[in-house]
Amino acid sequence: MSKQLGNMEGVCVNCGAAGNESGASFCQVCGSRLGSNLLLPPPPPNLCDQGRMIGNRYRVDSLLWTAPTYNAYSASATDTQGRTHTVIEQYLMNDDPLAEISPVGASGQGPRIGSAKVSGSLEDAGAAFERFGIFRPIEHAIESDTRYIVFEHIQGQAFGHLDQADEKEARALGVQLCTLAEQFHRHGWVYNGFEPYGIVLDVEGRVRLIGFDRARQVGTRVDDAPIYPSRGFSAPELFEKGAIFDYQMDVYSIGALLQFLLTGESLGPGEGLNLYPVATVTPDFERLLSRALSEDPADRFRSVVELRESLMALNLPTVLQSGHCTDVGLVRELNEDSVLALNLTQYYESVQTQIGLYIVSDGMGGEAAGEVASRVTVRAVAELVTEKLISASLKSTREEKIAAPTQTGGLRLAIADGNEMGTSELLKMAVMHANQEVLAYARANPEERGLGATVTVAMIVGDVLTIAHVGDSRCYLLSGERLTQLTEDHSLVQRMINTGNLSRAEARIHPYRNVIYRSIGADENIEIDIIRRKLTSGDVIMSCSDGLNSMIGDDQIRDILMVNPDPNAAAKELVVAANAAGGEDNSSVIVVRIT
Repeated sequence: MSKQLGNMEGVCVNCGAAGNESGASFCQVCGSRLGSNLLLPPPPPNLCDQGRMIGNRYRVDSLLWTAPTYNAYSASATDTQGRTHTVIEQYLMNDDPLAEISPVGASGQGPRIGSAKVSGSLEDAGAAFERFGIFRPIEHAIESDTRYIVFEHIQGQAFGHLDQADEKEARALGVQLCTLAEQFHRHGWVYNGFEPYGIVLDVEGRVRLIGFDRARQVGTRVDDAPIYPSRGFSAPELFEKGAIFDYQMDVYSIGALLQFLLTGESLGPGEGLNLYPVATVTPDFERLLSRALSEDPADRFRSVVELRESLMALNLPTVLQSGHCTDVGLVRELNEDSVLALNLTQYYESVQTQIGLYIVSDGMGGEAAGEVASRVTVRAVAELVTEKLISASLKSTREEKIAAPTQTGGLRLAIADGNEMGTSELLKMAVMHANQEVLAYARANPEERGLGATVTVAMIVGDVLTIAHVGDSRCYLLSGERLTQLTEDHSLVQRMINTGNLSRAEARIHPYRNVIYRSIGADENIEIDIIRRKLTSGDVIMSCSDGLNSMIGDDQIRDILMVNPDPNAAAKELVVAANAAGGEDNSSVIVVRIT
């Protein structure tokens, strides 16, 4: 089979086109350089019929996917109670020095075919590669000119089947790819196999590699250990006469794979970076990819470590999309809730920091007193926070940023007096200020004695969420499909839940469900809960007054947030759902999506 697959006169190893003129330097179809010692990529074998036996041990159940050079099947092992495996089927290339090397790890466990051994072989490094993301074959089977590689059942998708990624997703995957390549390089190998059908994203979001038939020891001449290229993903210098396998070839391949993830398209010879208008990325990301994909290796990143560090250093700004809705409900005559949603963006030497301030307050006190208490609370919190932040932003200099991380994972903020303050400290100060403002109003208006308010303040700076909380308004986090209540109600029924005397279902209908023991305006000395979380792209924050969560349960809240990617639509539907369930109280919602 290898003679048929080997490079032949006038045949392009990049696109397979035949008929190029004798002596031509470049393919007339794709423009690739001709005359290299690279091999023509093997086509995938004819598909196996369902029920076919492989190696007398595995029965083919179904086709999982096809790739340019192999087929992937789901197969059942006949000697392990039908346990499902994934089998890769491809033509055996006898010119491949690793054709009969099975990467089963240094322990030698598992069957191997043949006795081929090379210094510093991938087989010896197999255990290390497995830890960093290579699927560990459990068996090889060779039948005639076809090789079958058996794995535990692979759960995930080949990169070739993934949807188009945004730049944050592409960056995260690129960092993982660089980490994998680094493991090969540490053992003296160039992978050469970073292409859409050689890599799988598993169900846990980890990048995994399938095999390494194109891996070669660094410094080896391509003439001495030829490989087949992957169109659009193999470094252009591989096609040169006298080429030597070098680490920077993997830098190019990872750059080409990032381009594919962003656009769904592979590069043609000499095309260079080509993203817009199919994909729009930040200029820094575009410059990074352009460097990784340089035709001249001298202009590329010197190593995958340097590429990974550059990917991690990219400032891909967190974008906050917010929506809100508030309604009086079906029973009350007055809406005593107050809400505020505020976004502030600062650019410092082209580095963007986005800050969101989101406040929900539920007033109490009867007549107009509750509405006044919530309004005073929201105004007081917003006044203090915005005075500190906006003044700092306007006065910031070349030497200072508005926000910077602390050693504990929080954030410190540049504030108007030239000092720094942690986000937790700032929000605590703001809520204490609101408490004093409500108390002052009550003293000035003794006829409205007993007024008060809850408050839940959610502040997002970059990808860090800080919450200050008093009362029974709530803040939730939806991450993936999991909804988590971040705050704990300062209510009588919550205490009963905590002591095991009441279930959550019972609490929703308990006659004392509206009795709270901590509120703004109740006491000079107020205890404030502070919660902090690290956010990731796709997370959703939802703050609400108790008029919402007393009417609809967490499962319904989660479902509405999941089916409404637009925060405004989600907020509106949540309030509508609360009214549909009875609307016994005012309902207020703020929804924030992090992208």
